[in-house]
Amino acid sequence: MTNKLNVLIVEDDDNDCKALTEEFKANADKLCLAGVSKSSNEALAFIRNHNPHAVILDLELQEGCGDGMDLLDKLRSTVLCPRPYIVVNTNNSSKITRIRAKKLGADYEFAKWQKGYSPKMVINQLLLVMPEILGGADETSAPLSESQLENDMRDFVQDGFNKLGVSIKNKGYGYLVDSVILAARGENQNWGKIIGDKIGKSEDSVMHAMQYAINNTWTNGDINNLLKYYTAPLPKGKSAPTVNGFVFYYKQKLISYINK
Repeated sequence: MTNKLNVLIVEDDDNDCKALTEEFKANADKLCLAGVSKSSNEALAFIRNHNPHAVILDLELQEGCGDGMDLLDKLRSTVLCPRPYIVVNTNNSSKITRIRAKKLGADYEFAKWQKGYSPKMVINQLLLVMPEILGGADETSAPLSESQLENDMRDFVQDGFNKLGVSIKNKGYGYLVDSVILAARGENQNWGKIIGDKIGKSEDSVMHAMQYAINNTWTNGDINNLLKYYTAPLPKGKSAPTVNGFVFYYKQKLISYINK
């Protein structure tokens, strides 16, 4: 059973960051400060690599780098197991902005401009839900190891390809499966290079094989299966999807499946 809550702070206000850090020191028996960042891109990489239990996120990051809303959007489009509990801090009084943050995955929100706000309130909220966060983390992580998650994702993508009619005999079949999984894990480009470096082939060779597998499917596949299992529009003037379009289509399906 995990005893401490590992938390990442994404905050560009030095005073708020200092006050939050002091609260961590005062609750060192329950909370662990996993990291501090003023950059949404840096925070995204940290979350992918270290899986903190919770994130305290400033939406604006005006003195930092990036945008808290963008980070929420990217987290929603990335396979994470388990997903962190996210407490949002904001100076924005727009109801629309706050509703949007909630839809993008914010679990709780504090308005800095409201009377009585303090960083201590944020910490108290984490302490309040800490048993559920840690309990959920234990329940989620125990039965589903990283290798099991990888196998589960691979099985789902392969099942989708098989229904569509992508031939497993094509070299590009396996490359496409790997690319969808890479994209779902947040790597939204350079799939050809990453796969090529791993197997000792050129990026162009890998990309060509993937496009060939797609073209071959649309040339020789069952039109009813193509219409049923691939509902995205084809690029203008094209008779088959591009590699990017195909991978991102199945990326969204995979993320919906994993996060259901």
